[in-house]
Amino acid sequence: MNAIAKFASPQPDTRMINNALVVDGNELQHLPMAKVLRQSGVSEVVSALDGDRAVAALRERSWDLVILDLDIVDLTGLQVIDLLAERCKSARLAVVSSQPSRILNAASAYAAHRGLNVVAALRKPLKPEQIKSIVAVSTETVADARSAAAMSLQPVFSSDELRGALLEQQIQAYFQPQHCAITGLLRGAEVLARWHRPDGSVLAPAQFLPAFERAGLLEPFTDYMLSCAFDGIAAEGPGSSLLTAVNVPARVAAGVHWAQSIADHAYHAGVDPGRVVIEITEDGGELCNPALAGAVTQLRLRGFNCAIDDFGSGDSSLDRLLQVPFNELKINRSMLVEAREHAHARCLLASTIAMARQMVATVVVEGVETYRDLDMVRSLGCHTTQGYLHGQAMPKADYARYIAEQR
Repeated sequence: MNAIAKFASPQPDTRMINNALVVDGNELQHLPMAKVLRQSGVSEVVSALDGDRAVAALRERSWDLVILDLDIVDLTGLQVIDLLAERCKSARLAVVSSQPSRILNAASAYAAHRGLNVVAALRKPLKPEQIKSIVAVSTETVADARSAAAMSLQPVFSSDELRGALLEQQIQAYFQPQHCAITGLLRGAEVLARWHRPDGSVLAPAQFLPAFERAGLLEPFTDYMLSCAFDGIAAEGPGSSLLTAVNVPARVAAGVHWAQSIADHAYHAGVDPGRVVIEITEDGGELCNPALAGAVTQLRLRGFNCAIDDFGSGDSSLDRLLQVPFNELKINRSMLVEAREHAHARCLLASTIAMARQMVATVVVEGVETYRDLDMVRSLGCHTTQGYLHGQAMPKADYARYIAEQR
C-alpha cells in the first residue's frame, strides 16, 4: 500500500524547494515526474538514470529534494543513501520502490538513521498527486525543522526550579481516558504530567522530564505523580471501580523496599491498590530487570496492577516480560501507526497481542485515533484502547465531567 510520511497542507509554500534530483532508471517516468514537479513550483529538475550519474550529480552540487528509486543500475539505493549522508545531508529525501513494503520501510529507516530527512516512502508507480505531496511535505519539513531547533534550545532548569515546581504544584495531573475495546465502557485513565509555568506556558513531559532525570529528581517527581493519582482515585469515591495508571521509570522501581513504600502510601491515602496500574516505562536496561522483578512481584502481592509500558520499544522487551510478572501489557503507539499501512506490521501487532493475551491479563493499545484503528485492534483481541478517539489528556475537573458523561 502506498504511504506518505505526513499529510500536506492545502496550499503549501514551495519557494524553498528550488531544485530536485530524480534518481530512477525508468526513462518513461522521468518526463511526467519532472512536469509535475515543475507544476508544483520546483524550478529545476535533473534526472539520473543510473548510479554513476547519481553519484556525479551529488558530488557536483547540493539538492533541496532527492527522489530516489532503490532499484537503479550500477548501485542500490542504499549506496546512494550513504553518499547523500556524506555529501548532501540537508536534502529532503523521498524513497520510492516497486520492492515489497518491508524493503521500502527498512531503507527509509536506514536513511533516517544516517541523519537524512526522509519525507516520504512510496510504492511505485507514483501518481501525480503523490509527487505533489512530496513537494508539499518537503516544504513543511523546513518549518518543522525550525520548530525542532527552537525546541532544542529549551531553558536549562535549575534543581531549585524543579523542586519548586513540585512544592508549588505547578506540575498538574492530566488524565487521558481508556476504554474497553469491546463494550466501549470507560475503564479509567492514564495520569500524565503538565507543567504550568509562571509565565503562562504549559510544558509537556518531554520538555522537562530529562531535566528531572539529570538533577536526580526522578524519584520525588514519581512520588508526586503517584500522590496526584491517589488523590484522583479518592475523589471518585469508594463506589467507583475505574482504574488509574501512573508511569514509573524502571530505574525508580528499584526493589521490594520501594514497592512496599508505594503500598504504604496507598493504604494511608485510603486507596484500593486494585484500582491502580503501575506502568513501568522503557528505561534502565536489562541490568535493572532483577530488581524490577522484585518490585513488581511485591506490588502484585499487595494487590496492584502492573503494566509493561511501550512494549516494542526501548528496553520494554521480551526479556523484561519474561523476568517480571506484569499482568498488563501496553503496546506502543508506533506499532499501531505502522500497522495502519503495512501488512507485515499488522502481522507483528496481531502476534504481539496474541502472545500478550496468553501471558498477561490485559492488553492495552495506545494511539487509537480513528474508528478504523479501533476496529483493527478490537478484531485482533485487544482489551483496552487509549488515544485521541476517546479524548486527549485533560485536567482533573474535565476528567470528572467526562466520567459523569460516560455514566
